Amino acid sequence: AAILGGADAIVLCDTNGGCLPWQIAEIVRAVQTELFGADGELRPPAANVTLGIHAHNDSDTGVANTLEAVRAGCTHIQGTINGYGERCGNANLVSVIADMQLKMDCQLVSPEKLKGLTELSRFVNELANLPHNTHQPFVGQSAFAHKGGTHVNAVVKNVMSYQHVDPAHVGNQTRVLVSELSGKDNIAVKREEFGLYGLTREEERAVLRQIKHLENAGFAFESAEASVDLLLRRQKSDYAPPFKLIDYTATVEHREKRGMFSEATVKVRVGDTVYHEVAEGNGPVNALDLALRKALGRVFPNLTKMSLKDYKVRILDSQSATGARVRVLIDSTDGERSWSTVGASSNIIEASWRALSDSFEYFLTTDGEETDVHRGDSAPASAAPEPLEMIQRDVAPA
Repeated sequence: AAILGGADAIVLCDTNGGCLPWQIAEIVRAVQTELFGADGELRPPAANVTLGIHAHNDSDTGVANTLEAVRAGCTHIQGTINGYGERCGNANLVSVIADMQLKMDCQLVSPEKLKGLTELSRFVNELANLPHNTHQPFVGQSAFAHKGGTHVNAVVKNVMSYQHVDPAHVGNQTRVLVSELSGKDNIAVKREEFGLYGLTREEERAVLRQIKHLENAGFAFESAEASVDLLLRRQKSDYAPPFKLIDYTATVEHREKRGMFSEATVKVRVGDTVYHEVAEGNGPVNALDLALRKALGRVFPNLTKMSLKDYKVRILDSQSATGARVRVLIDSTDGERSWSTVGASSNIIEASWRALSDSFEYFLTTDGEETDVHRGDSAPASAAPEPLEMIQRDVAPA
């Protein structure tokens, strides 16, 4: 009836998302037989009709169902960028496009346009005011990330050992992470990525041992690469930190007629000079931040460019109740780059100070350096260095 009524396309809709791929294939073939005949030859009026698929992801098979429908003969595809849609979402066009072009030999867009897929995905995230899914296939920040020492060792030798496609094809990049699972090659790759030279393999191993020790104490460096950068710098004999902590205090009081009151003092040494400042804040961490800025601002006026954009606390051992160890992750920016630092302790003020002071030290150490490896998530992937060559360049075996 639809065809006789002048429909241009017949779109098969799995709107409740309940079908599995082989069921979709059977349905598409059955409809094709009904429309075109068992011999598959197009007959009027069906000759001018396009067969399509509209899949939902309720069974977590939205993309698979779409690809199976294409294999069975559909040439019209409906879906959404990042799979946004009702309930569990629609078929994710980002994955559909990448799979069809890179694995099914379908020329949907030019190779140059395909490289914009990651940027497109993040642009739609921004429009929808939704966080980017770091684990999204093809375009997620973790889609081509390698953490285990065995994996990274293989990737150093052959970058495609643990990658199903070249991430550059979709505008993404290979990442090597640092964690308690890391091996010596993880550190070597990060050193190369950060542009830090002059470290021996034994010094790199010392950093690896320190990272594993800190991770056992509650730190997590996978999302705090600025802290990893500082660990590598501190291993160098000629590294001079921009400031050294002498001591700090942080107090929280409830005063009559005033309510809550937070105050912090910070004493730091810059060169041969000691600076001692006090500040009030809306909480102890905010007060520490303001006091440290006052102390360092006398010497480093460029600190006005730096701001904290996120502060996250995670409980590591909830069974310890109020005595639990906590991990603090601080995200900072100077308007052009973003970076993250980490601290951990059973004292939330100490954990916060570790992350906070690392953030200041990283900014003061790297401000003005020509590096873009610490891009913010919103920056286009095309601004990043090409990782495939970088990972395999100058990383010698132990």
